[in-house]
Amino acid sequence: MSAEFLILGHRGSPYRERENTVASFEAALAAGADGFETDLRLLSDRTAILYHDDDVGDDECETLSARDLTERGLVVDQLDTIDRFAGRGTIVLEVKRSKWEEILLEHVQRWPGIVVASFDHTVVRELHRRNAAFPLGITYTGAIVDVAPYAKRLGASWLFPNFHFADRELVDAAHAEGLTVMPWTANRQRDWERLRGIGCDGVITDFPDRAVEWLKSISC
Repeated sequence: MSAEFLILGHRGSPYRERENTVASFEAALAAGADGFETDLRLLSDRTAILYHDDDVGDDECETLSARDLTERGLVVDQLDTIDRFAGRGTIVLEVKRSKWEEILLEHVQRWPGIVVASFDHTVVRELHRRNAAFPLGITYTGAIVDVAPYAKRLGASWLFPNFHFADRELVDAAHAEGLTVMPWTANRQRDWERLRGIGCDGVITDFPDRAVEWLKSISC
């Protein structure tokens, strides 16, 4: 069992404030969470925004500019808003698509406590090739054969599996390679208990406040 079990808010605290916003991040931290995860996308004018969905209406998000979003009445926070949270906990920046490398290296390199992860593992490989100073992680669902050595070849030191696929075998193999295991997105106490019991290093959840209270109740 992990000596420390981290609670990270999924896009902040989305059941208290709008997801991927400063207010949502602040709510997660105020509840006692150890940090949060948020989503990154790059618009056509190279504006980096905190936004999850592939589309805005009928258009792909990456085909639009910041001005387009404003004209549609969509208010989103930009990457630079993360600056105020640097050093206040563990912040996982999940990059939705590749071609982010220059912006990440420019903005994120100086922020403490940042982990950059992606479902697009070419991003992780490229950032490792460029000697990124921040830790890297792979996000995935399902199971990957020999995932621990695979992650290490990419330069990742964190694993972010879908929580349904996290088991003792995965955790033991990851820890043997010095990797951190942080499943997403578990929202029930029984799932938190199972993940902690098999040795995961923490959990990403939509209910960081509830998870914090649960962890306090069993740590007293």
